[in-house]
Amino acid sequence: MNKLLTTFTLCTGVVLLISSCGTEEEKKPEISQEVTDPNSSLNAKFDDKIFSIPSPMQMALLLEESKAPYNEYLLNDLGKVDDYTSEYKKALNLGIYGTDLGYVSIYKQNSTALKYLSTIEKLTSKLGLEGAFDKDFMTRFEKNSTNKDSMMVIVSDAFKKSDNFLKSNNRKSVSALILVGGWIESMYIACNINKEHANDQILDRIAEQTETLNTIVALLSDYNKKGAWDELIKDMKDLKFYFDQISIKYEFYQPVTNAKAKTTTLRHKTVVTIDSNVLNFINQKIESIRSKVTE
Repeated sequence: MNKLLTTFTLCTGVVLLISSCGTEEEKKPEISQEVTDPNSSLNAKFDDKIFSIPSPMQMALLLEESKAPYNEYLLNDLGKVDDYTSEYKKALNLGIYGTDLGYVSIYKQNSTALKYLSTIEKLTSKLGLEGAFDKDFMTRFEKNSTNKDSMMVIVSDAFKKSDNFLKSNNRKSVSALILVGGWIESMYIACNINKEHANDQILDRIAEQTETLNTIVALLSDYNKKGAWDELIKDMKDLKFYFDQISIKYEFYQPVTNAKAKTTTLRHKTVVTIDSNVLNFINQKIESIRSKVTE
């Protein structure tokens, strides 16, 4: 299948911002020409190692473009939150609930968004991250609950605040698990939407996760203490086995420059070849991993 200038899906957006940087970005000197790429990735830094992850706003944009109907059954059950007693489960499911919050916000499910926000607040408190989701944050969120874009910015700010706290207090393993949990949930949502409402753009972005899987395996392996994450790492490697059977080719086109806006947009077409059986195995494995993480 072919596609030009794909944008990625985004429930991941809220959650992937958690690991976008270890400290606030330094202000860069003003430049005369900005180069933008709709498919660009973030570089998450852990202990001086750079891990490539999908761009934060990609998942939401693609979900909007797919016009798939809202499906509440894709969300993780709020009633499970008290069952997550280990730091491992709390962190992974904070990432999952964060992605769910992004999903419901995209579809303007405001009352549901507040419920997921309350659950996220509970998990962050249990992880010692109360400061990121304080009363000021809740007030800002409620005042902007009808403005999807504002909610995304507010929640993203809170997650970045949490990430900075975790990394500055030598709790990078928790930050890594939140990131992985968010990726698992975004893939689960994307795979299910594609099964119910086949969409070339979503399928292409699912297929392009091979490099992200390399990142995740490396990240989990680096912070795996005493083999505690062995099963999750094995599952991710098993998933990667199927992703490695996907063929992806890129054809690049002449960049488009907007002199007035001083921007240059990079363009390319993605050609994905994926066997239906391979796609089924990927769907099944994602569902299995997500089930283990949320049980």
